[in-house]
Amino acid sequence: MEKKPLISYILPAYQAESFIYNKLDLFYSFCAESEYSSEIIIVNDGSSDRTNEIIKTFINNRGDRQKNHFVKYVNLPQNRGKGNAVKSGFEASVGQYIIFIDSDLPYSFKNIGDVVHALVEDRANFAIANRMHKDSVYKIRSENLSYIYVRHTAGRIYNKLIQLFTQLKFEDTQAGLKGFDRDTAALVFSRMTIEGFSFDIDLLVCARENNKDIHTVPVELNYDSEISTINFVRQIFIMTLGLFRIYLKRLSGYYKK
Repeated sequence: MEKKPLISYILPAYQAESFIYNKLDLFYSFCAESEYSSEIIIVNDGSSDRTNEIIKTFINNRGDRQKNHFVKYVNLPQNRGKGNAVKSGFEASVGQYIIFIDSDLPYSFKNIGDVVHALVEDRANFAIANRMHKDSVYKIRSENLSYIYVRHTAGRIYNKLIQLFTQLKFEDTQAGLKGFDRDTAALVFSRMTIEGFSFDIDLLVCARENNKDIHTVPVELNYDSEISTINFVRQIFIMTLGLFRIYLKRLSGYYKK
C-alpha cells in the first residue's frame, strides 16, 4: 500500500496564465528537495484564460513522482471564489497537514517551511502568516509604492472591522499562507459557508470558537511585481458583507463543535 504524504499543499489559481507554469515549477522543486513527503494539489477556480491548458502541460512535463512527492489537479468548472477552491483542494487531499499558498508564491520558501515547522514540530493546530508581525519584511519596487500604500491602508481599516465583528485579535487574517492539522482542517471547512476572500475569517473564527491553538508566523513578502488577479477594493466591499454573515453565525453558536 502506498504511504500517504505527510503534507498536502493546496495552490488555488485563477486567471493565472501569465505566471502559473514558472511558479509551479519552482514549487515542485521545493517539494522535491524537502525532507517531508508531500503532494501538490493545484486547483483551477474556473479560469477563462489558458490557466487550465498550462497546468495540464505542467503536469505532463513534471507530474512524475520524486521522493514520495506528486501532483494532483482539481479543475473547477466555474469560478466560485478562493474559499471554495481551497476547500475543494482539501477534499482531494490525504496529508496529515494541510497548507494552502497563493499560486503566485508571494512568500519565501523559508516562510512556507516556518508554517510546516509550526504544525509538525510545535504541534500548532492552525498556523497563519502574519504580514504585520514585527519581524516581517517587505521587498517593494518603487513603482509599486503608491499601490501598496493604498492596499495596506485599506487592509488596516478592514482589520479593525474584523476585530470589531469577530473579536479576533490577529493583526493579519488575510495572508495567503495558512496551514492546519488534518482534524482542525476537517472541522473548520465543515463549518465554512463563505466561498470568497473572507473565508479566512470564517476558518479562524471557527478555530478560535473551538479553542484551537493558532500560531502566527512572520514572513518576507515580495512586491517585486504585482501579479494579483483580484480587484482588492471591490473584494473588500464583498468581504465586509461576508464579515456580517460571520458575525451572525458566531452569535448563533454555529461554529461550536
